[in-house]
Amino acid sequence: MQWPLAAALVVSALFLAARTLAGPLTWQVYFRSPVNVESMVGLALTLLLLLRAKPADVTPTPRNFDAWDALAILLIAALIAAIFWRAAGFYFLSDDFILLKQAKSFLYLRALFATRGGDGSYRPITHLYMHVAYKWAATNPACWHWTEFAIHAANSILVFLVARMLGFSRFSATFAAALFAVHGTRPEAVVWLAGRADLLAAFFVLLGLASFIRFWNRDGGAVWYVISLFSMLLAILSKESAYTFALLLVVFLAANGVLKTRRAINALIPFFAVSAALLVWRIILLGGVGGYQNGTGQSEALSFGVITLVKALILRLTAILFFPINWSHQPNAAFGIVMVLYLATLVWLATARVSRNAFIVPLGFLFSLALPPWSLLLIGPDLQKARVLYLPVLGFCLLLGTAVENLNWKPRWVVAVSILAFNVTALFHNLNAWEEAAQKAKAACSAAAACPNKVIVSGLPGSLNGVYFFANGFEECVEMQRNGDSTQFIDRPQSPCILSWDSRTNELSRLPYDIH
Repeated sequence: MQWPLAAALVVSALFLAARTLAGPLTWQVYFRSPVNVESMVGLALTLLLLLRAKPADVTPTPRNFDAWDALAILLIAALIAAIFWRAAGFYFLSDDFILLKQAKSFLYLRALFATRGGDGSYRPITHLYMHVAYKWAATNPACWHWTEFAIHAANSILVFLVARMLGFSRFSATFAAALFAVHGTRPEAVVWLAGRADLLAAFFVLLGLASFIRFWNRDGGAVWYVISLFSMLLAILSKESAYTFALLLVVFLAANGVLKTRRAINALIPFFAVSAALLVWRIILLGGVGGYQNGTGQSEALSFGVITLVKALILRLTAILFFPINWSHQPNAAFGIVMVLYLATLVWLATARVSRNAFIVPLGFLFSLALPPWSLLLIGPDLQKARVLYLPVLGFCLLLGTAVENLNWKPRWVVAVSILAFNVTALFHNLNAWEEAAQKAKAACSAAAACPNKVIVSGLPGSLNGVYFFANGFEECVEMQRNGDSTQFIDRPQSPCILSWDSRTNELSRLPYDIH
């Protein structure tokens, strides 16, 4: 099987390199969207790593922390600040305006935990966070963005700590955490205010996981067990994607060969019991599991289809994790060169030989965390909905960290730097689309807010170059700009402002008012 997979890897990599450098191809086979070819590359590489795996060896032991680990943590935080600082001034987009309006008012705690969201969600901790953050950030985009960057930095540092506790070397743990920090899917979760639930859920999941590992290794006693259980509770109340937290503990215990011991079973029972209790409360409150609904009014999460499930969890997930690129923007020549080097690196990485046991945690974490949002994983070439991958990327980063660990010293550096360079380049490429959309959104709201009377708008797009634009929130955006502009007067003519979206300039233009 290895030779056919290696051939598929190389051929798919060549096609993808050509698509990146030359744009959409129209040869004998029409090749516009590269997602399927991306799936082939990622799947072939993963299967090669699995087939070349060495027999199981001794389970790695947790590493002791020292000053060099502290330096690695500082470097991870500095990397995030250096990468995301340009996004601090990005304006709000789409749902952000609705969320800001809701954050002004505060529900009493009792009502907060007994109120369902308008979109079928139940996230009281996230709503509480929004209200508290609004007290400081108000409608200042930079304040909101730096708050999100800080949470993302904390999550990336927790990835480093978890990796070290799992037995990763300092190099591999730093690489995995850095990859988590700069993965190309990050704009929607880290820059878009509507992705704050994913950040919060990830923080509590990672904190709970680190606490449980420390408890299990007998480094902190029952205190760390309580912290882990409470963290899971907060994670689930932040976003429903954390319901599979207990499965992460099962994976960890199975990788250590202790899953069937009495201590492990006794430790797991409270986690499953609390998860089940929260799920029952959610069903009672929402009248079902909640979440997004399909065209028939049923929950998308329960619209089970084997083919769709396989396509989402295997093909599409693999494509987006290995190639987090917004193809709505054609990559430039520099991106093409980085892509070619990255593809060559992946071919090289396929030669690594990893212990079979080493795959249990990364793949187990990846699929456990991808299960709750599986119905949203059919992510297209514009990367919309990529925020749901914020947590599953943890497993992917640990997987590549494990593979890199098993290379020789010099190839290890080359492969790690190449993978990080590709993701930084992809992240910048994706952020360009977000920056343009934010600028256009602010200009559109300003044009509408210039008229204090009724505004009639036509043709306003729901997304712009793959970025959420004004599917929601336009009225709230105009209202926010009017309330913040003291130069507006209410005694202007009462004739409505008629605005139309110009797709050539991506701007709102004012049309004359027809009195007839």
